[in-house]
Amino acid sequence: MTDEEDAGSSNPMAALLASAKAQAAEYEEASEDDDDEDETMGHAETDHDIDAKASATISQSHDSSRRSFDKVYKTILASSDIILYVLDARDPNGTRSREIEREVTAADSGSKRLILILNKIDLVPPGVLKSWLTYLRRYFLTLPLRASTPASNARTFNHKSLTVKGTSETLLRALKTYSQGKQFKRSTTVGIIGYPNVGKSSVINALTSCLGSTRAQSHACPVGAEAGITTVLREVKLDNKLKLLDSPGIVFPAAAVVDANSSSSSGGERHSRSKKNEDQARLILLNAIPPKQITDPIPAVSLLLSRLSESTDLMDNMLTVYGVPPLVAGPNGDKTTDFLVQVARKRGRLGK
Repeated sequence: MTDEEDAGSSNPMAALLASAKAQAAEYEEASEDDDDEDETMGHAETDHDIDAKASATISQSHDSSRRSFDKVYKTILASSDIILYVLDARDPNGTRSREIEREVTAADSGSKRLILILNKIDLVPPGVLKSWLTYLRRYFLTLPLRASTPASNARTFNHKSLTVKGTSETLLRALKTYSQGKQFKRSTTVGIIGYPNVGKSSVINALTSCLGSTRAQSHACPVGAEAGITTVLREVKLDNKLKLLDSPGIVFPAAAVVDANSSSSSGGERHSRSKKNEDQARLILLNAIPPKQITDPIPAVSLLLSRLSESTDLMDNMLTVYGVPPLVAGPNGDKTTDFLVQVARKRGRLGK
């Protein structure tokens, strides 16, 4: 863990927030330029033209999604008194954005309260959880949460008193205490933000479960193992004093903003493409992109092997899980191809 990381360059969520407006403006200008060019230029399409159009279509889709996210995020920020920023305990910094934290704390002259929620704590060892809580509490109030029961095949760790019921009740008490302290003449609005699949909807379900089984069932939010289950803003009223706003997460990689001069050169294009692949690989490892939207899984596999190779024990554990022999590096030192071949052979999916 490093104390300070450049959120804008290493975190797709921060890059999204920082560039949403710029990307939207660039898209509108590009659309107008394209219309003008279509009227004045007519020529046969080459393979390069077709590839460029395909890339532009994908880019436009992402730009539209970015604008939608920016609108949702601003709605939550403007409407909420408290922001619960849900992080995955397995990779807190990977699901955290310093830029968003600054946006929240600066809103309304600093009147917003930001609380970090470290979710899925049962998937990390007690010592790791303690270290992350100590680290994150240097910045903001951070509460551990076990919002739901994990999958039957997941490896879990016993945290004794940190149960689903216990951690949910602690969070609910913290929200009620803040609401009572402010003495609002209206209900306190709690906005919930974070990456897809960090458990935002599960947080709401855990809080409603504190109200009793009947109300919990009537207020339950849909959840799932795949990213993108929540697609629109959803309001859930806990009681007369508290209401929650569930938000959709990000289901696409954020593109880096490249200078116009550098993007026109081959070097700038390669840098932009590399950055996009890197961002997408991170999101895939976070399970923040639905499988059907993954166009190329190779960079994610390479990133995973790169991280695990830093520890012999971790790499050995991974090989044991997949039941494959030690990997052999290729000419360039990369083990990705051998790993995929070994896994495919083990599962009977190796083509002839």
